[in-house]
Amino acid sequence: MTASALLAALFVGSFFHINLGPEVKAPDPYDIPTAYVITLSNDVRKEQTIDGVRPDYAWWTSFNEPVLEKCINEAFSQNRDLESALARVQQARAVFKETRGNQRPNIGVEIDTTRAYTKVGTTDTLNEQNILYGLGAANYEADLWGKLQKATRAAKESILASESAKNTVRLALASQVAKTYFSLRGTDKQLIVARETLETQKKTIALNKILYDNGKISELELRRSESIAASSAVQVSQLEIALGKYENSLLVLMGREPKEFITRDIPRGLTLDELPAPPDVPLGIPADMLRFRPDVKTAEQNYRTALANIGSARAGQYPTLSFDGLIGNPGRAINDPSDLFTGATGWSLAAQVFVPIFNAGKLSARAAQAEAAAQQAWSAYYKTVQTAFEETMNSINTQAKTEEILLLLEEQQKVQKRAYELANIRYTDGMASQIDLLDAERELLSVQLQLESSRADRLNSIVDLYTALGSGWAWRAANDLEKRDLQKPWVNKEKFSE
Repeated sequence: MTASALLAALFVGSFFHINLGPEVKAPDPYDIPTAYVITLSNDVRKEQTIDGVRPDYAWWTSFNEPVLEKCINEAFSQNRDLESALARVQQARAVFKETRGNQRPNIGVEIDTTRAYTKVGTTDTLNEQNILYGLGAANYEADLWGKLQKATRAAKESILASESAKNTVRLALASQVAKTYFSLRGTDKQLIVARETLETQKKTIALNKILYDNGKISELELRRSESIAASSAVQVSQLEIALGKYENSLLVLMGREPKEFITRDIPRGLTLDELPAPPDVPLGIPADMLRFRPDVKTAEQNYRTALANIGSARAGQYPTLSFDGLIGNPGRAINDPSDLFTGATGWSLAAQVFVPIFNAGKLSARAAQAEAAAQQAWSAYYKTVQTAFEETMNSINTQAKTEEILLLLEEQQKVQKRAYELANIRYTDGMASQIDLLDAERELLSVQLQLESSRADRLNSIVDLYTALGSGWAWRAANDLEKRDLQKPWVNKEKFSE
């Protein structure tokens, strides 16, 4: 076989490669139950089954609160953490383009210039200037073992991982805005109740001072009313502190300018008791909804990236074949660029094979590092899945119990309000002391504050459940439910097909 024929055979063969390393695929499905089971009291809510549950990524719209939606949308456009996550996605895309470019030939223009000087006496004289031009100078590395292909695949998986990481930030941001907003509105109502109660207590103190001066009540009753009012004043101050913190937190999440921290111009919408009823939580939530969690997707993509890196590292231990070519005027001196297109032109093609023989174990160590990194990514993936199950179960249980607590507090408020009315009647009729009336008033205030806090807790528990699942839920016809989604969670075969 002639040298040219061998060179041609090598060049054609360079377009085929042998894959080394494991197949790039998602981790094996986790052994999970079909659905989560929520146990609620029969009087809490009508039963909802899992038939027709599907993910709802814009879950915050289910609260029917336009102001909340506005706050979340503003956070999406202004929040600095989300901006950083978007920048990391752009960076991953740029790395992918660079890595993919390594699989293609590099073509450019090569220009070499030389100058010759002759020294005669003390004078330097330019004798000759030669310029060598080469158009279409190219080099190309044949991907015989799939090293470049695996590196490109790893870069692609990194893009998907960065996209999922961005969605993790986005989900957490929406969750933080919603919880902060609900806590803010709950504190607003608590502050109104506490201030109104404090004003009533101040009027009572003023009246008691008159009664005490006229000998109508004892000093004990006067001091008791003053003590209760002082306690209410402390509650008002504590609520004002909490309110300021919630306002500042919301401003940061929404990416507001520092000057707005002075005015604290926070939009307010409906009070929590005016909000429409939140969406019912189904008694059985499909466990495979966890595959929509962005952190689970990120962990999966990181594992796939690590698998691709194994193949690239192993291929680095094998010989490499590269080609260099040139079309132009190689080896001919041209003193004028216009001469490039005159006279003889030529081309050259050279093949180079590099066989790693001794490298002090660096290449095998690099492959071992990639394998260890894949093991770490595998462990991190299953740890992420375990954490997702833990958070979801905790959120489901918490949501169910906060619903029950809210119902109990609503009933307790009715009872305590009636007890206060009766104490007031008995005090007016002279059948009860003012201390009894003050105690009833204090207990009513305590229940009212707990009730407003519980309303916020219930909404926040639903937000936590949305966050734990990675999305909300919506209802659809049972025959639209895709059975294949329940068979292999986390894996989207079409998306990851070779």
